[in-house]
Formats: sequence, C-alpha cells, structure tokens
Amino acid sequence: MDDKKPTNKGLDAKTVAVMVLAVLIGLSFIIGIISATNDRWIEFAISLSTSIVLFIITCPLAYKGDIYECPNCGRKFRVNAYKVLFSKRTSKYDGEDGKRTKYVKLKCPECKSKGWCKKSEYNI
Repeated sequence: MDDKKPTNKGLDAKTVAVMVLAVLIGLSFIIGIISATNDRWIEFAISLSTSIVLFIITCPLAYKGDIYECPNCGRKFRVNAYKVLFSKRTSKYDGEDGKRTKYVKLKCPECKSKGWCKKSEYNI
C-alpha cells in the first residue's frame, strides 16, 4: 500500500464544482425569497425546488472520497455523505504544522464504536 501525501497546489475540480453549485443554490434561494415577497408563488415554488435539487446534488459531491479514521481500532473507512452532513463535526489546530484537523462523530464499521473520527488526508 503506497500512501502519498496530497499536495495543495490550488483548487481541485471537486472544490470548484461545489463552490459553483453553492453559489447557484444561494442565488436560487434569493430569487425565491424575492418572488415570495412579490406574491409570485409559482416562481417561488420553482426556485425553492431548484435550490433543494441543487443541494441534493451538491451534498454527496462535497464529501466524495473523504476517508475517516476510527479512534479506537485505527481502521480507515468511507461513509455516506449524508451521515457526515447530519453528524456532529468539529475541528482543531494541529500543533506542528498549524493545519486544521476535521473530526466527525461517526460509528466505525469494524469495531462498532461511536467516536470522533479524524478525517484522513491519505488514501486507503
């Protein structure tokens, strides 16, 4: 197993796509609010449903490929994007390199314990 450390040379395609979709969700939601205040309910319904559909598309894309490490057994695993979205999350600074490490409260598929799993930067 060859673990390679990722390099941060700029934004990758996934990040750009998530950012574009997030902007589209925001614009669609703002158009919906403006339509609702002007009593244009059909436009409101269309823009609100567009926002929801874009959110459903964006959520799995934002967490695609994320790998988490169990604090008990050390196993690395992938999780459904919606489980990560609706779980408790936190982050803290690492002492040596100053980067933020992300933690999510997840259940390990191996040892079945629930704990703060660290988001891993390496591939399985």
